[in-house]
Amino acid sequence: MNVSEQENYIEDMITMLSATVRALGSVLAGNAEIVLHDLRNPIFSITEIANASVTGRKKGDSVLAGMRTDRAFISAMVNKKEPVSLLLDYETFTRDGKSLRSSTALYRDRTGKPYAALCINVDNSGIDEALRVLQSLAGIRTDMIPAIQEETSSEASHDNIEDLMRDIIGTTTALSSSSSRADTKRANLLAVKNMQEKGIFLIKGGVEKAAAALGVSRYTIYNYLDELKTGDE
Repeated sequence: MNVSEQENYIEDMITMLSATVRALGSVLAGNAEIVLHDLRNPIFSITEIANASVTGRKKGDSVLAGMRTDRAFISAMVNKKEPVSLLLDYETFTRDGKSLRSSTALYRDRTGKPYAALCINVDNSGIDEALRVLQSLAGIRTDMIPAIQEETSSEASHDNIEDLMRDIIGTTTALSSSSSRADTKRANLLAVKNMQEKGIFLIKGGVEKAAAALGVSRYTIYNYLDELKTGDE
């Protein structure tokens, strides 16, 4: 398969996966968001989305408009040989701090580079609240039940990709510097890991901006990423 044939194949796959999103969205409950990312164009990655109210995103949004943390972004940076790899039932958080259950299928080309991500994000907060009400009516003390996590995020919604990148980098570097780590390298690794989970390094120029924020070279960022891939933190 030559380059042109591979591009045609990928375009056909994106079309078929988009139809899959629409089909699933027509029957799944409204608390289950289905989203297709075209990772070849991360700045406008969302190609199709159903039940978008779960995260408040829309078609044409960037990968950076997604979760505060997402293990799929880490996996997307590792070239693998299998055409599809799955990350199943892991926790993510929306930009306003709401906890979701997520699963992702990553689709890779012949070189192992991911070109699409099909994600399902389920918001069970309504079910949790309903259970809390039922337990209250049954006379169960609600103060004995772990509280539903209500986190807030300082990351505002932006239309400008540069603003999104600045906010994410600023937040993650602040987190690393505020930790009680004396080891600068470990603090930097923490910041890079946070940026990676937010999809910064899928965006062109992300490595350079991260390097500038941490005061290191771009090659140091690549070294950090290599260490994170092997788990050598």
